[in-house]
Amino acid sequence: MGCFVIGNRPGDEGVELLASFVGFFRSPDPARDKFLSRFFALFSESVVRTWCAVPQAPYEDLGRPTLCKPGSTRGHTIDFTLRDRSSGRCYVVELKCELEYDGYRYLTLTAADQLNHHTSPAFAKFLTAARHPSVVDVRVRGTSQQIHGAVLIWGAMTAEGRQATMETHGFADVLSVEQMLADLHTWQPESWLALVNRYRGWTDELFDFLAGAKAPDTSQPTLGKENIR
Repeated sequence: MGCFVIGNRPGDEGVELLASFVGFFRSPDPARDKFLSRFFALFSESVVRTWCAVPQAPYEDLGRPTLCKPGSTRGHTIDFTLRDRSSGRCYVVELKCELEYDGYRYLTLTAADQLNHHTSPAFAKFLTAARHPSVVDVRVRGTSQQIHGAVLIWGAMTAEGRQATMETHGFADVLSVEQMLADLHTWQPESWLALVNRYRGWTDELFDFLAGAKAPDTSQPTLGKENIR
């Protein structure tokens, strides 16, 4: 399995990581990769939330932000509001983890123009917030929230892709799910292990059911369902 250089956060430039994330989601079997990509999309946001909840992470999650034009009460709700634990500065955040989509074209961020296919009004406001945070009204859990820009989260990336995307779109930071998973593997927080085991149990139940095995007792709710959003 090969290596490549990524720079996920300031100070990470030149760090070599095994290409396990890219290698796992891009195999010789596209049908497998499509299935796993869609399945992972069900809970990829949980990776970010769990990572942010660990004290070692550089950011904490404040909740989903709603972005509005000044004076408007209607807006678009996106994925996260992250607060830098060092500076206290806050950023609106979008997660774009497109793994197998369009022949793996967006699996690894290598150039700024890979964002061009995102043309929704919500993403347009997100891009505006990156360069002009003062012209976007942001509310988190119904409360007005001052922001200092925007942060993008991608699946995987190269150092050059990260830098080009920050310079082109004005992002304060670009993070990767790949690095978050690497951090979680290193930190091994109980919350992450519990989440993985919970999801593994649910999928085992599903495939046991499909194979005709004895149905599990589902009369009691399983804790943690709120993590899938």
